[in-house]
This record gives sequence, C-alpha cells and structure tokens, in this order.
Amino acid sequence: MAFWWVNHKQTVRQETEGGYVWSPKANANGARNASYDNLTRCQPGDVVYSYAYGRIGSIGLVETAAITAPKPPEFGSAGDYWSQEGWLVRVNWQPLREPLVPQTFFALLQPLLPERHSPISTTSGRGNQGVYLAALDEALGLLLLKLIEDHADPAVHVHLVVLSDEGKAASDLLDDMQALQGVPISTERDALTKARLGQGLFRQRVAEVEPICRVTGLARQEFLVASHIKPWRDCDNCERLSGANGLLLSPHIDKLFDRHWISFDSGGQLIWQHEAAGEALRCWGIQGVNLIRPFSREQEQFLSAHREALRK
Repeated sequence: MAFWWVNHKQTVRQETEGGYVWSPKANANGARNASYDNLTRCQPGDVVYSYAYGRIGSIGLVETAAITAPKPPEFGSAGDYWSQEGWLVRVNWQPLREPLVPQTFFALLQPLLPERHSPISTTSGRGNQGVYLAALDEALGLLLLKLIEDHADPAVHVHLVVLSDEGKAASDLLDDMQALQGVPISTERDALTKARLGQGLFRQRVAEVEPICRVTGLARQEFLVASHIKPWRDCDNCERLSGANGLLLSPHIDKLFDRHWISFDSGGQLIWQHEAAGEALRCWGIQGVNLIRPFSREQEQFLSAHREALRK
C-alpha cells in the first residue's frame, strides 16, 4: 500500500463526487510532469488524501490502475489549457467528519515532506500548485492518518477498511451478475438479479418480516437496504428469495452487517467483536438496537452462520 496526496482545488467536487482523479499526460508545453506520471504508479488499495482550499477533506482508496481517458466533461472551464486526453484513476472517496488543516501541524509534517515534488511548500506549508499528485513516504502517510484520527475523524481507520471491502464487494457483484447470465429462464433470471441487488420479490418478502431497521428504528423503507443474511453467492435459488434470509437496515448499518463486522444474537441484541466495529458504532452514537425482539426459527438458521463469520 502506497500513500498519495492530490492537490485538486479546481476539480475537487467533480473528482470526489465522480470517484476518480484525472490529469493530462503532460504540461501544456508538452513537457513531462512527474506529478502527472504518478497516476500511472497508483495501484488498487493505495491511500489518497484529497487536498483543496488548504484542507484535507476526504480520504480515498485506489480502485483501478490508470487508464487513458478523455478530460471529464464535468470539469467545464476548469483547466482550459489542459489537453483533452489524460490519465484517469478510479478512487473510492470518503468525506471526513471534519477537514484536517495540514498547515496547523506543519512543524510535524515538515521534516517528512519530500524534497522534490512536495504537495505543500516545505517552507510555508501552503499548497503547491505545481504538483497535482504527490507520492508520500510511509512515515508521512501514517502520520497524516494519525492526525486525522486525533483531530478530524476518529473513524478514519474504519473508513479505510470499509472502502477496501466495498472494492471487493463491487468485484463480487460483477462476478455474480455474470454468473446469472447462465440461468436459462428469463423470469427466474430477472427475479434472482433483483434479489442480488436487494430489490423486487426478495425485498418485498423481507419487508413483510422485518419492516423497520432493528438498529436505528428507521421505518421509512425507501431509505433502507434489503440485505441478505446468508451471502447471496452461497445460497440456493430458494434461499436467495427467502424473506427470512434478509433484514431491512439503514445504509451505514448494512455496510457493517453485510461485511460481518456486526451481527445479532438469537434474542435480537446487537453483537460485535472487532474494535473497529465498536469504534464505528460509537462514532454514530449507537449503543445497541432500537428494537429488541427475538428472531424466528427460520431467521435463526441463517443468523447462526452469520455469527460464526463475525470478524474478530
């Protein structure tokens, strides 16, 4: 895992909302730019800090290696002098609870800044407009993580783990969608596809059994996610559509449940073992479940296996 720092004041909104970083391949005069070349060095799983307006406002994980791509149309007039072709790297961004102002901690950061192509001035701590994507050594990357944890977002390490899980989940989803192409009957294939996405008949059946989020108490079903208890890819077709094999959960709770960070005991109490899960719940102000009631025998058959896979 490598650490990167992107200076993108002109395009921070477009890039963080769009899930990427993009740069031309060369300067306007055709000369190579080391900070543009750095996009070709990014690898999936690398950490990227988003810096704009003097603040680190988001942290991201690289999802794909660089590809040649046209200048994003959403840039509009930003970078009019940039060429129309460049490098694009997909990044899964997570906004921080509070932004971190690096200049506040300049005395700590200064000794670790790179001598060449530093993302901020080594003398003033202000952003270096001539550098787009800067490589950070491990010591500086880890120091920034610690500063963010202490002063901006206590759950930053949880964010990184969840972002990593999301990358794997996206890959699993693609594999599952491709596997469904082998189902010969179109109506069955459609039902199973919707079940994989938490929609259709599966969602209706889950809502009949679990109409609200047990943890948050939210009853507005348009805001809830229908999550399989037993992973979809491990189910037979009957289990994939079973209402007992699902819960309606608030999106942030679904992320933890789907990745086995949290589970429920047979009486309906929320359980977890990994400290990262406890940290996330504390940051969200969650001490336990909002609605405590036991699960049915059929639900418990699915949940017992889910508990066994709980992260430790």
